[in-house]
Formats: sequence, C-alpha cells, structure tokens
Amino acid sequence: MRTILVADDEASVRRVLRAQLETLSVDILEAPDAPTALQLAQAARPDVVVLDLDMPGLNGFEVCTHLKGDEVTRDIPVFILTGNAAADVQGYAFGAGADGFFAKPGDLRALRHVIAKFLDC
Repeated sequence: MRTILVADDEASVRRVLRAQLETLSVDILEAPDAPTALQLAQAARPDVVVLDLDMPGLNGFEVCTHLKGDEVTRDIPVFILTGNAAADVQGYAFGAGADGFFAKPGDLRALRHVIAKFLDC
C-alpha cells in the first residue's frame, strides 16, 4: 500500500488532510513538527510528503531542502502547503525542490487529485 506523510503543526489541519487523502486508499503518517517529519521520511520512505510551510523549528522550505538533498529521500515527491500563496513564496518552494505548492485553506480536492496522479491511483 502507498504511504503519504503529512507534516503540519496543527492537528486540525492534519485531520482534514487525512480525511481527504484516505480516499486514495493509502496509509497516512502524521508528523506534528519538522524533526519528526524528517525522521519518518528517512525511516518509512513514504511515496509522497505533504509539508506545512510554517512549522516551529525548521520550516517547510528547509525540510524540503533536507529531503531533496538526501540520497535516501530525494526522489520522494514533496508538496508544500501554506496560507501565504504569494509568488515569491511559491518560487522559494520550487527553489527548495518542491514538486507542488498549494494554498490553504484551499481546494484540498486539487491536492488530492495531483497526489493521485503522482501515485497512479
């Protein structure tokens, strides 16, 4: 079964994302912070990572940069979610290696649709 790692410091956002993504018949791993996200990505090697941009400690850009710079995790598609959809923020996301960028709150069905394409479901 495919696995998606959802990293967001807000439990309510993780619950909403879980509800949307479980419709893809995937396992969902949750991380409440950046260090946990990095540990889970290394250990579980999920098929997709969904990162909140604004987390305590390392932000989503930094986590994405770590994931894309690591031989073990660099090929995992990473999608960044943020409440700040400004063009420069989007540019930083793609500069960090993100495979996609989504504003929140937004249409999470669009996120689910893009992830489904990456997972071929």
